[in-house]
Amino acid sequence: MPWHHAVPHAYTVVDTHCHAGLRKYEPIESLVDQMFRNGVDQAVLVQHMGEYDNRYLSECTQRFPGRFVAAMLVDVARPDAPETIARWAAWPGIRGLRVQIPCPDPVWQKADELGLAVTVRGSLADLASAETRERMAHCERATFCLEHLGFPDAAEPAPHPTYRSALRLAELPNVFLKVSGYYGFTASGYPYLAALPFARLALEAFGPRRVMWGSDFPPVSGREGYHNALAFVDLLYPGLSPDERAWLMGKTAQQAWELAGE
Repeated sequence: MPWHHAVPHAYTVVDTHCHAGLRKYEPIESLVDQMFRNGVDQAVLVQHMGEYDNRYLSECTQRFPGRFVAAMLVDVARPDAPETIARWAAWPGIRGLRVQIPCPDPVWQKADELGLAVTVRGSLADLASAETRERMAHCERATFCLEHLGFPDAAEPAPHPTYRSALRLAELPNVFLKVSGYYGFTASGYPYLAALPFARLALEAFGPRRVMWGSDFPPVSGREGYHNALAFVDLLYPGLSPDERAWLMGKTAQQAWELAGE
């Protein structure tokens, strides 16, 4: 059933990059409160780096049916990583895998075999590499979501050739991009004006049906805050049509992460 939000929107809103935990960050109740207060309907729980026990995220998806799916994390350096991925993928609510590139071939292969949504972090150079493109191009069932606008380098002079090279991943139909984590590549504080050219290049490359919003909660709470992270999309993309905004804010994520619509 729909939540009676304090701030309703004319479209479904999905937060595609947020964290919850018992040993790091905050429990799920903190995220649920922010979602309710800001009119966010669903979310992807992305396991934080260094945590390979994904039971809590699976439990969260069961406590709030229809609200959450989760992306697991495994130790890809272990020889049994593919078997571990398959085991966690059988847990309720776990629809995806988080990877730091580069990662071993068997991890790519298992993700593709299982048809997982893979949320991808890594350096801009690694994202722009021929190796990354080749790995993603060879996957027939997996989809890939580049975190944090693809980690642009604000220090690289315009026209940002390395970033433009990474954005060529948009030529692959199974690659998506998250509009999130703006503070990670800008020296100035909110409203992160230095992020504007990268956000617009990303939208130009991927289009609104392959781009999805994410808050990066709870780290965002110590910066601009959840509400401003959501409102920042209006500054990034003031010219979107209502249909384009609906895709960027929710419909793209529902498609990529197999989240049922409300």
